[in-house]
Amino acid sequence: MKHVVLIGGTGVFGRRLARHLAPMAGIQLTVTSRSAKKAKELAATLRGEHAGADIKGMALDTGDAFEHAMASLAPWAVIDCSGPFQGAGYDTARQVLGLGCHMIDLADARDYLLGYGEALDDLAKSKGVCGFAGASSTPALSSAVVAELVAGWQSIESLEIAITPGGKSQVGRSVIKAILTYAGKPIPAWEGGELAETIGWSNGRSLDIPGLGNRRVATAETADAQILGPLYQVAGSIRFAAGLESRLEQYGLENLSTLVRRKLFPDPQFLVPLLVRARSLTQWMTGDTGGMIVLTTGRDGDGQPVRKRWSLLAKDDHGPCVPVLAAAAVVRALLKDDFSPGASPGASVVSGQLPLAAIEAEMQYYSIETRIDDLAL
Repeated sequence: MKHVVLIGGTGVFGRRLARHLAPMAGIQLTVTSRSAKKAKELAATLRGEHAGADIKGMALDTGDAFEHAMASLAPWAVIDCSGPFQGAGYDTARQVLGLGCHMIDLADARDYLLGYGEALDDLAKSKGVCGFAGASSTPALSSAVVAELVAGWQSIESLEIAITPGGKSQVGRSVIKAILTYAGKPIPAWEGGELAETIGWSNGRSLDIPGLGNRRVATAETADAQILGPLYQVAGSIRFAAGLESRLEQYGLENLSTLVRRKLFPDPQFLVPLLVRARSLTQWMTGDTGGMIVLTTGRDGDGQPVRKRWSLLAKDDHGPCVPVLAAAAVVRALLKDDFSPGASPGASVVSGQLPLAAIEAEMQYYSIETRIDDLAL
């Protein structure tokens, strides 16, 4: 049995990943939280749902005693779901890798991802283990979709990626805090075949998402432009956007972005508690269905213009499960020793190494559907 420790296991995404991993054969799971009570209650619930599963709960804080706690647990792999990763350092990952354990996290914060390999690759190699960052909707899933859609193409003109969750989906404090770190502030973009700059939570527009219809989205900060642009030599633009089903929330963030950009509003982080409470008012006007799309335009293997779209539709409030599925796929692949970076120790961002089929296989347990369409130019 391989011992897997889940950091932040009682949060919005940690809880869903814990439930997903609970029945996985070949692992012993320890769910951790700052609250021992919450961790033990979740572990007990999961043991009740999955007879015979080896699941424990305990208190854990990534503070001074973290390395000692990890050493006593002696995990095979650690998964960090705690977040937010904006502004975070690599202390947790460094301590885990230093103990000779695999490290996986759900980070999608641009700066964290772009510095991950340089900071940790040598350490991971010296310990003979793997560190994987970004095992989430972006960049792991988004890059896997792009790789699938453009396989065999001669060139790529543009990429557009958008995520819009159902309004009733639970949103944790860390997610709202992460959004506010870049709303109204300059963020990297990819325009005209090179790195450029745009404004976070700006350029609002409507996108047609199969099964959802038109959803309004705005520019979000990710590492996709800086990863996918050079990798595929994208000649035109790469856009990554996010949207909230509640128009009140969506337009509120877009207007807040404008005020911050014009220096008419201070650092909005003080709004986090207020926005968390406000969601209880906006949720009742929304649904439990969300989606994601990836649009690619370029020239196929014969040099002909081509446009493809991958779309995901998540019903029954299963959308928040999507960000944890890449991490689950990494665990499953490491168990089977068939994940290509897993055969060679080191630390890297999960971008392009994990096949789309491996992530989509984890969707079979949920009300999640995906499809690929050829679109007219």
